[in-house]
Amino acid sequence: MTRRSLAKAAVSAIFALLLSACGFHLRGSLPATMVAKTFYIDGLGRGDLFVQEFSNILSYSGGNLAAAPNQAGAVIHIVQARQDRRPIGLSKQGRANLFDLSYRVVYEVSTPQGEILLPRQELELKRDYFNDQTSPLSQTQEEYQIQQEMQREAAQLLFRRVAYALSRPPADKS
Repeated sequence: MTRRSLAKAAVSAIFALLLSACGFHLRGSLPATMVAKTFYIDGLGRGDLFVQEFSNILSYSGGNLAAAPNQAGAVIHIVQARQDRRPIGLSKQGRANLFDLSYRVVYEVSTPQGEILLPRQELELKRDYFNDQTSPLSQTQEEYQIQQEMQREAAQLLFRRVAYALSRPPADKS
């Protein structure tokens, strides 16, 4: 081995040691306190894109979605999940061509026995969307894709919020 390759190997080993000592973990992995957690989502059907995306994120992170609330460590109650489309701009002909798209999810997290782990909260995503009305079919498809992306992003945000809330130590009630 040459001196140069030996130095590269030493630097790589030191870097790996420092990286492992700083608490670094892969982005998709669950905190150690949540690895055994399973979740049940109440309020939306299993075929809903939001639930499918949440399930994918959860399984990628080492968790799983339970088939029934009593099989889960935590139940995510989706109180409301709603998409809205509101015109915010007009063309010269007086037709709406600028829209505000939003996706709003109101949720709370509890144990299967009903003890509240995370009180009712909401998350809302908004996107502005310009519809030039020259190609209505493609514009409809583009709007649909934007709405799907908002649902995916909302599932990711909900997962991160729940993971953070459940990985914290419980508050001292004294």
